[in-house]
Amino acid sequence: MSFQRSLLVCCDLKSYGSVDDLLQRELQELLVRSLDRAGEAAGLDRSSWRRQAKGDEEWAVLPVSTPEGDVVDRYVRALDAELATTNRYRVPHARLRMRMAIHFGTTVEGANGYPGQDAVLVSRLLDSKPAHAALEQTDADLVVVLSDVIYTSLVVPRHTTLRPEIFRRVEVRVKTFSGHGWMWLPSGDAHALVLDDTPEVTPGDAVPVVPVPPVAGPSSVNQSAVATGGSTVIQAGRDAHVPTQKADVIQNFDRNDQRGSHFGPIYRRDTDERA
Repeated sequence: MSFQRSLLVCCDLKSYGSVDDLLQRELQELLVRSLDRAGEAAGLDRSSWRRQAKGDEEWAVLPVSTPEGDVVDRYVRALDAELATTNRYRVPHARLRMRMAIHFGTTVEGANGYPGQDAVLVSRLLDSKPAHAALEQTDADLVVVLSDVIYTSLVVPRHTTLRPEIFRRVEVRVKTFSGHGWMWLPSGDAHALVLDDTPEVTPGDAVPVVPVPPVAGPSSVNQSAVATGGSTVIQAGRDAHVPTQKADVIQNFDRNDQRGSHFGPIYRRDTDERA
């Protein structure tokens, strides 16, 4: 396959690695069957998709002629309905539940897959923490994460039946990738999820500095220092307060200004009189 721009669709099953070999085999069969039936219901020919099978995961590059809106809208809805039917009488740990990511970008075949930043992006959306959290916090069978390109070019302009407000923007930080996607639960509410939308900080990242607002109050500032000989000197503005006078000379500075021309009154301990 030469250079082209097309839809990239990948999905991954939940908790596949925690079940035994027999159930893994069954889940693989159910995965392929569900995807094929959803494609047929949406009027899509999945036999023309370039698919990489990875056990509990499918990574697919669709033909250039594939209608994008049909994939993002009809195919996803049909898959959610197919999963509901498949799982109706299955025990919880044997249910077929999955994450799906969809992106539109550049693809080209390499020696061992599809190299390129767009291929990386769709994989990172699929592996994002918000997508995992959605299946953990809800009973949904399917969670979908769209790339910003898909969301802004298809959903927002209303080229599908999907309403933009049902999507939730989520931060995606996986390995060295940093970005965001738009999450949708066809049978749930993405906005009801409890997510940490604050981007993670990894070693080497610059930590943003949050400015500290000024504290309202008197303009004077109390200052303290240790004088020679162990005596304590307290310097302040007009609100000077000296609980214990240990120094031989205590000076009160007006306006917190320590220049000689602004010295306040000087008190001497030996005479207790003003100089």
